[in-house]
Amino acid sequence: MRQETVDRVRRGAIVGTLVAWPALIYLTWFVAPDWSYQPDVTAPLTRKVLFFHPASAWASFAAYFVVFALSIAVLNERQLKYDAPARAAAEVGFALNTIALATGTLWGIQEWSEAGANALVTVYSEPKVLVVLVLWFVFAAYLALRRLVDAPERRARLSAAFGVLGFLAVPMSFASSRLLATSLHPDVAGPGKNPDAALGPVVGWILAFSAIAFLLLFTALWLSRLRLLRAEERIAALESDLETP
Repeated sequence: MRQETVDRVRRGAIVGTLVAWPALIYLTWFVAPDWSYQPDVTAPLTRKVLFFHPASAWASFAAYFVVFALSIAVLNERQLKYDAPARAAAEVGFALNTIALATGTLWGIQEWSEAGANALVTVYSEPKVLVVLVLWFVFAAYLALRRLVDAPERRARLSAAFGVLGFLAVPMSFASSRLLATSLHPDVAGPGKNPDAALGPVVGWILAFSAIAFLLLFTALWLSRLRLLRAEERIAALESDLETP
């Protein structure tokens, strides 16, 4: 893709993010249902996390898919031009993955706590949470690896291998709440094995809007980070030329 096109997409994503996020906050607090009047809801305020937790996880999955696709290109074509976009996507995906884990932990402690049971143990024994935690550790290792290996080609190939293997956990996350009857996670994409997944129309379209807002945020951050990496590469090349006698 030409640099001019990338810049247009980046600017459009930034504008879209600046418009979508205030709208999402308004919808969350003033349009979404007031769950405090429902006796079966133990933490009505925490339930507002619904409009941020799933979408942040989905956006991190989108980021990891970008890493996966670019990593395959690195391994297949052995060209470093795909390495910087993969790194930028991994960094943003890792940040979104962290947000998903943090908000999910907050949700789970409030919604899944049981008398006589440790709330954190309950949350982190949930299959879907474990899969996302594995993703977090894999891409933490991916980012650490990039700092430990100096040779650009070797670093790109090793990182690409981590990126491909790490993405395998993403379909496992989608499948866990649909296939496991013991999963506490509601499957917002459909009833699955958990009957608590039913969403009203208002909640459903706000959740869809939150997914768009997070995808715009990912795109804006990814392309902005990539632009910064390209600038760092140019500066490094200039410094190398100046040091060459």
